[in-house]
Amino acid sequence: MTLGRIAFLRLCHEELSRVKERDGIGLYAEKRLHSVLKRWILDDFSAHEQKVAERGGKQSRFVADVLTPDGRIFEIQTGKLYPLAKKIQFYIEQTDHPVTLVHPLLAKKHISWIDPESGELVKRQTSPKHEGPLHALAQLRPFLAYLGHPRFTLLLPLIEADEYRLLDGWGKNKKRGSHRYELFPLDLIDTVTLATKEDLLALFPAELPEQFTAKIFSKHTRLMGYDLYNALTVFEALGAIAPCGKEGRARLYKRL
Repeated sequence: MTLGRIAFLRLCHEELSRVKERDGIGLYAEKRLHSVLKRWILDDFSAHEQKVAERGGKQSRFVADVLTPDGRIFEIQTGKLYPLAKKIQFYIEQTDHPVTLVHPLLAKKHISWIDPESGELVKRQTSPKHEGPLHALAQLRPFLAYLGHPRFTLLLPLIEADEYRLLDGWGKNKKRGSHRYELFPLDLIDTVTLATKEDLLALFPAELPEQFTAKIFSKHTRLMGYDLYNALTVFEALGAIAPCGKEGRARLYKRL
């Protein structure tokens, strides 16, 4: 296994060297972060993109990002997690492989803006937004049946990255609704492993009052929109909270 910050830095450097020598920004067919993470898990290309058989040996349509020689599966998802729901269901219910879902979080992000016509870099800034483990927990709603399962683990690399965006949006500065052009991983800040229900419950904000609304939960977690309500659903499924009536028109929750 290649896991570790030094290995991550080396692989990031190799990807940046590829850009300078051959590929260029936006031209590399496979997403760079995904590529770095596959090699970070196991720097052996023969273990990448391997078909997975069912119990009994029948071949399936599913292909694992990494299938280690000792039978462990690693699935890397840099975007939303819900597209992997059927794949994870197959691995857990129809194979005996231990499965680790690897989901990188942008703990620190720099944004470089590109003029779409000239291709020139216009501005580079550090984003005030950052992701943490709660953002990943909020995406676990499709996997409720497997939370705490002995063969299912969530691995969260917290990374620093450079994001290149096109100034092709709307508004005066053309940033709203703009498109991501490329994402370069720069550093590995930390890793968080969530394997048991206790690991997940440890993410629950201890400072919340005994009873609270979604609005109060949002203030303590900085989660909003779908992430906010999905996180509440996950914590309810884990037995951390339960609905207990209403406060005005807002649903009220209590800690258990």
